[in-house]
Amino acid sequence: MIILEKPYVSEFLQATVADLQIPVLATVFSKSLKYSQQMNLLEDHVFFNALKAVESPLLYSNSENSIDLLNRYCPELEVTRNVNFFKDKSKLREIFSSLNPDVWCLKFTLEELEEVDVSTLQLPFVIKPVRGFASIGIHSVHHPAEWGNVLEAIKKEIREMQNIFPDAVVSLNEFMIERYIEGVEIAIDAYFNAAGEPVVLNILTHLFGSKSDMSDRLYLTSDEIVKKYHDPIVHYLGEIARLRDLRNFPFHLEMRQEPNGKFAPIEINPMRFMGFCVADVEHYFYGINPYEHYFHQKKPDWDKILETRGDKLYGMFGIDIPKQLNKDKIRFDYEKFISHFSKPLFYVKMDYRKLPMAIYLFAEVSKDGFSEFETILHSDLTAFIEPLT
Repeated sequence: MIILEKPYVSEFLQATVADLQIPVLATVFSKSLKYSQQMNLLEDHVFFNALKAVESPLLYSNSENSIDLLNRYCPELEVTRNVNFFKDKSKLREIFSSLNPDVWCLKFTLEELEEVDVSTLQLPFVIKPVRGFASIGIHSVHHPAEWGNVLEAIKKEIREMQNIFPDAVVSLNEFMIERYIEGVEIAIDAYFNAAGEPVVLNILTHLFGSKSDMSDRLYLTSDEIVKKYHDPIVHYLGEIARLRDLRNFPFHLEMRQEPNGKFAPIEINPMRFMGFCVADVEHYFYGINPYEHYFHQKKPDWDKILETRGDKLYGMFGIDIPKQLNKDKIRFDYEKFISHFSKPLFYVKMDYRKLPMAIYLFAEVSKDGFSEFETILHSDLTAFIEPLT
């Protein structure tokens, strides 16, 4: 069963839902989609009654906007409790305290942040919304002098985003400050199957342009990355599965592998894989349909998949407008940005005045062509932005 909600549903996901005839919640939004006539649409009472009739339902949503619907129609279900639990990053820290006891966390309201004495906190640290999405409101602080600018940046993001996402998705009134976790950042899409076993559908390393960079600028994958991390990640997910009933639970997990080799979770986004169109990278990078794999409980044959990708690097670029710029006074040159890449695989242009991103783009290069990706990672983007006259 699937809930398709704003702000964006890729055509690849729509076509998959139609082909597999997965039951779809009939909403004003889902009925407006391009493939709606081919979908198996169910009215809300039929959909949620069917959901309640199964102990561990196969449920997916492209958007966390659907959390409000779960809380309205079936708050008593285990899947709803799990979604709410993992969406609250401070609660996430509670469940992981046994696995990562040295990752400390403090919680503040927006008003309380004004009174925080940074000198009393262990540096560096990361500040983020208790409920968040797409790096909105996330900042790292490495020196006390940075704190004033970070607060001002957060207030600006609140003004820009307060009417874009519901409070269940992005809460910009509650924040948490936690230890900055050193190490390689890794992003995965995965699900726990009907037996509670982890199935990994995607492994990306999240690259940053600097220590203070918290953006989604570049996620990278290759055969070497998948081979290096797959088995340790499956073992780690098995430890998570023992902490809570997570059968038939899809999720996107971002974590870091610390220098000592241990994994430390950053966030788990429940009921979905990567947001917007980004879960589709499994299709473009690996030839995997993640939605079909979840609903049909399939495991990727990674050895076979990676046989043909030994000389390739794949990059997912999430490009936002630099925070110091007024979005209403600039124009982002999409075509110039796309033309930078020698082999773009797919892209989606976003309305950056309404959404946190300007464009998502997937690209491929040979392993000796990483400089093409690295240029964008470190770019200030001015080459692709011009002022409106």
